[in-house]
Amino acid sequence: MSIGKNSIARAVNATANQKTTTTNDNVITKFSLDKIGLLSVAKVPDDIDNVKSSVSKRGVLCPVIVAATPKGEVWLVDGYRRYYAAKELSVLQINAVVINAQNKSEANRLYTELSKTKSVIKETIIKETIVKESVTTDIHEEKFRVLHVKDHDLPVHLL
Repeated sequence: MSIGKNSIARAVNATANQKTTTTNDNVITKFSLDKIGLLSVAKVPDDIDNVKSSVSKRGVLCPVIVAATPKGEVWLVDGYRRYYAAKELSVLQINAVVINAQNKSEANRLYTELSKTKSVIKETIIKETIVKESVTTDIHEEKFRVLHVKDHDLPVHLL
């Protein structure tokens, strides 16, 4: 997977009236929402109300990721919630980072790999949160046990 000028040229040729900017090797191109294909392996997002609220106030702040094929096809790889929110708000164009893909199958593979990576990150965050909460609970319980053993005049609800 790479981002390059060839992928930009294919993507720009696939859509009309595009504006392309390159900053620090990141390529961001404006795409018409109607020109971006949706992958069949992607799940339609359930709840996009908070994203719609953000898009209506500030626009789409983070570009979506699209895969451009040599045939000029453009497939949405990441950013389905932003895409659907923009679509419902009648936004005509959206910024997208363009990556190379040989065909739709490779775009599907990229989507699947990215989804797995996101899942691993979410699981890690959840596990770290659970560990932190259990450590906090264990410390509180230990403090209670220590204070309970010693003579003190603190009411139980303050422990």
